[in-house]
Amino acid sequence: MKKAIYISILVILISCKNEKNEPNPLLIEYHEKGLEYQMQNKTDSAIVFFKKALKVDPTDISTYESLVKTYWWSQKPELALGILETVPTELKNTNSILTLKGMTLEKMDKFEEAMDLYKVAFEQSPKIRYENENNIMEYIGYLTLQTIVGEKEKAIAELNRLKSKKLTESEKHYVNSIEPLIQNYKGGGYNSI
Repeated sequence: MKKAIYISILVILISCKNEKNEPNPLLIEYHEKGLEYQMQNKTDSAIVFFKKALKVDPTDISTYESLVKTYWWSQKPELALGILETVPTELKNTNSILTLKGMTLEKMDKFEEAMDLYKVAFEQSPKIRYENENNIMEYIGYLTLQTIVGEKEKAIAELNRLKSKKLTESEKHYVNSIEPLIQNYKGGGYNSI
């Protein structure tokens, strides 16, 4: 389950390339403090700091991701969904928010609604191609989403093409960690990966 959450979060983080060159130092401070508390299982404190970070920059998708993940781990997906409903208008239909919202709906046993959001996110995302080690995680995130929306065979073919290239050890690690998850996927959203 933790591996599935890691992969899911990886997809989101990769799909949410923040366009800002210089993030606000206060945002970074609050977010990092929230992550520290999250790692110590001090979820209430983590939530406070993630919310402080969002007051500094209400468009920071990685902070939304951290806050939502904290609610998931606290078994409070309804609160996570509430946060996602309050994102600024310009973020509501981004791939990252749609995917996070879908994952949250899955945790609430609203699978069909979740799948609809994944399909929208996949359809509006640009087709990502492997370039080099710098975009391997983004590429794997794309292949994971492609698998979730029912294009597993295409994702497997892409993985096989990728494996035929000369990869670094790090790239091989990423490919080897996701390949069995994609190959064994039988439907069921991110919770089944």
